[in-house]
Amino acid sequence: MTENKNVRRAALDILMRMEKDEGEGYSNRLIDSAISKYAFEGADRALLSQIVSGVTERRITLDHIIQKFSKAPLSKLDRDALCLLRMGIYQLRYLDRIPSHAAVNETVNLARSRSRGFINAILRSYLRTDEIKFPEKPDDLRLSVAYSAPRELCARFISVFGVKESERILASFLETPALTLRVNTLKTTRDKLISLLESEGFECEPTATSPYGIRVNGSGLPSAIASGLCYVQDEASQISSLVLDPREGDTLLDACACPGGKSHSAAMLMNNKGSITSCDLHASKLPLISSGAERLGISIIKTEERDSSIPTNEKYSKIICDVPCSGLGVAAKKTEIKYRPLAKNAELPPLQYSILCAVSQSLEVGGTLVYSTCTILPDENEKIVEKFLSEHKDFEAVPFTVGEFNAPVGILTLLPCTERDGFFISKITRKS
Repeated sequence: MTENKNVRRAALDILMRMEKDEGEGYSNRLIDSAISKYAFEGADRALLSQIVSGVTERRITLDHIIQKFSKAPLSKLDRDALCLLRMGIYQLRYLDRIPSHAAVNETVNLARSRSRGFINAILRSYLRTDEIKFPEKPDDLRLSVAYSAPRELCARFISVFGVKESERILASFLETPALTLRVNTLKTTRDKLISLLESEGFECEPTATSPYGIRVNGSGLPSAIASGLCYVQDEASQISSLVLDPREGDTLLDACACPGGKSHSAAMLMNNKGSITSCDLHASKLPLISSGAERLGISIIKTEERDSSIPTNEKYSKIICDVPCSGLGVAAKKTEIKYRPLAKNAELPPLQYSILCAVSQSLEVGGTLVYSTCTILPDENEKIVEKFLSEHKDFEAVPFTVGEFNAPVGILTLLPCTERDGFFISKITRKS
């Protein structure tokens, strides 16, 4: 592999920035910025993304290994030395294509002179060790080290889903999800789009539940995205639109719309006939919706800056209420999410509830509202809906079936897996 010597330096800079910011700067944004700054291409670009993303998603596991060989607590190490050790161990343990001597030498060469001997000794000690023992119990600690997730998150998952299901969820966070597209049925069909993508060298697989989804594997992005024949949307998000079932002539509100995928999907299900009001708290984000609609050939969407936690007098036949959430269902795509302390999510349920209460007042009698999140914890999902229904007697949950999924009480939790994101969907109607 021919690589620019700046690749590992850029990776180190990003990881140190994230360490300083405690993960608040998402790695994908920092990676994109470095690629643009240094004009990385091909193998360099891939290596940068692989190292930064891999070290981030495996951080707890890597720290456990490093501590096995370091006499000093990791909290006492210089930040750059710790980041370099993580980079080195990650390459040695998880990247088979990089020779061990190259991984060690390149890592040591990036270190300050005072740290080089220490880093070299740790990496070579790791190479001489046949097996690294991980904790076997208790379960929350075992899962934390094995799947690199905070222990408090593992304990929370176990309390909700049990040990076996929690392990499957945490394992899915370490998988690289396939790119999933939503076909633009205003312009083409799924079969035609698959034929086009395959002619460009992409491997395609129709999604099992959504009749409009295609999972794609291949190099780069399909040209069909830029030409408006499709857009990126996970199958779980597509399923939520199917549950809402928007139709021609509907007046629809998307209360927290950016970046606009659900508005666009609704417009396609409506055959671009009716009206959609797509709202967001931040006016700066609204062009994402408009530009996407223009590319896809959608003309029924109008955007509006709006605080959806404040009721309005407008009425709609369908409402998408996809609220801000902890995002734990999409941790495979945004790996920093799993490291966010659970206490920081405590502010979300009150906001989610206030948005649901406010936008529900805009639903016509007999209309349909879908409350959804891309998280999987009950505090942001079932408990919000249960509280809302108990305090709003003119609303009720609606049973639904979509594909192989049956929701007899009107709520559905899709746990994250290699095929789709984790997601919560609840279907609600307003009674007469």
